Amino acid sequence: MPAIMKHWFFPDICASSRFKYMHYKIYFFILILSFSALQGCHSVSGDSVIIRGTLTNTAVEPLYVYQLLPASKPLVDSVFTDGSGKFSITLPVKQPGFYTLKLRNGQEITLVLAPNQNITITGDGPNLRKNYRVEGSDDSKLYAEYQRFTNANLNEVDSLSKVFADNRENKDFAQLKPRLDEAYLKIFNRQKESVAGFVKQNINSLASLLVIAENFGPNPVLSEETHPELFLQLDSSLFHRYPENYLVNDFHLRMLGFKADQADLEAHNAILKPGMPAPEINLPNASGNEIKLSSLKGKLTLVYFWSSWNALCRQTNLKLAPIYSRNHDRGFEIFAVSVDSDADLWKRAYMLDKAYWTQVIDTSGLKSEYCRTYMVKSLPKMMLIGKDGRILAHNPSFGELEEMIRKNI
Repeated sequence: MPAIMKHWFFPDICASSRFKYMHYKIYFFILILSFSALQGCHSVSGDSVIIRGTLTNTAVEPLYVYQLLPASKPLVDSVFTDGSGKFSITLPVKQPGFYTLKLRNGQEITLVLAPNQNITITGDGPNLRKNYRVEGSDDSKLYAEYQRFTNANLNEVDSLSKVFADNRENKDFAQLKPRLDEAYLKIFNRQKESVAGFVKQNINSLASLLVIAENFGPNPVLSEETHPELFLQLDSSLFHRYPENYLVNDFHLRMLGFKADQADLEAHNAILKPGMPAPEINLPNASGNEIKLSSLKGKLTLVYFWSSWNALCRQTNLKLAPIYSRNHDRGFEIFAVSVDSDADLWKRAYMLDKAYWTQVIDTSGLKSEYCRTYMVKSLPKMMLIGKDGRILAHNPSFGELEEMIRKNI
């Protein structure tokens, strides 16, 4: 053992070494105090976040923390509240992201966390989502404000739902329902305006990325199709500010796909707009004989993309059958393009549905060249073609179809 260690730990030290012993003992004691003081400060490292909170009306309960990823929601950590509802937890956070804190009773809140944050949460445990407050994270605080005005609107919807349920058997319900529908639409539009306003005012905030994607109850509020400029503006702003963030990159890729689809749609709309010649289709029928769409020129023709496995298409077959029967002899035709991969299923389906009009099949499915040409993104897809072979209308309703048949035959 080194001499200095002997002098430190053994009592039978010589008088000349007592001063050294006391010196090292005091130095060691100061180091311990300093370390303890640093631990007590709960300093936040660059790759972590401290979350403290007090949840009233909550005893000893587990609190779970999940990370919200684009395609999953893994459990990150958990902690127990003490008898007074207090808790503290340190999480590893390397870049800004979305997390949820969830109690065993199902109450949960969403936070936008970034490295080096020290966050405080307060709220009533049994009603946490409706009344929580958060400090230490500007984005989380913004999202909490969004939750408050959303909850206020949802409370009004709940009141309408109660009136609806209480009056369903009422003899005057038929007169009441339109007023309830109108009241709901008013609330929904107010929510839509609030969400759009929130995103515009907080275009640089990750909280807007959460808000713009949320539903109001079961119904989506905004989409890139309904608010393209707002979505693209948010993408541009966030990608400029957080170019390496995984959530922002996921949204950016989605917007790139949307812009590509829009460009494709504009290009196809130029050739598919009413008045333009219908692009040629040449596919085999059940006998293997190829039939061209242009062979039906001189007849009012409904081009109809469908599939035997699509329930809505099968219902459409049944609704088209009487329209076809009434108008076929007058010059109305249906050119049905099946995108089934199984020809036997296709044949059985159209025979069972009594869809006795021109039937052809494209076994390439929705990825076929004709689906791309006619911009078939979902089924069924219909397009009415005039006797001259030019496009008249896209996806007419059954009532509109009958009216257009009456006018154009």
